[in-house]
Amino acid sequence: MAPPFVISGDVAAASSVKSAPATGRVASVYSEVQSSRIDHALPLPSVLQNPFQIVEGPPSSAAGNPDEIAKLFPNVYGQPSAMLVPNKVDTLSSDQKLRIGC
Repeated sequence: MAPPFVISGDVAAASSVKSAPATGRVASVYSEVQSSRIDHALPLPSVLQNPFQIVEGPPSSAAGNPDEIAKLFPNVYGQPSAMLVPNKVDTLSSDQKLRIGC
């Protein structure tokens, strides 16, 4: 639900509101293990630290029942595999964003 100043259109009230932390994590609701995991910085894989290129490999296949697997995973089955390999030339500019995942 929107704050009252948004509903009433009170611009002065909206400008005086301080934003909450963007993380949305409240330490008091997490266990010690969860807090430890949140605070732990994960290392960046070495292939992503330097210039790299994406090399397409052979299409995916199945060891058994390829027709059934193709029916279960129609958007993934048969797609080419991909490998990230080091590249001496920086093909991505430093300000270009890289999309990883779907």
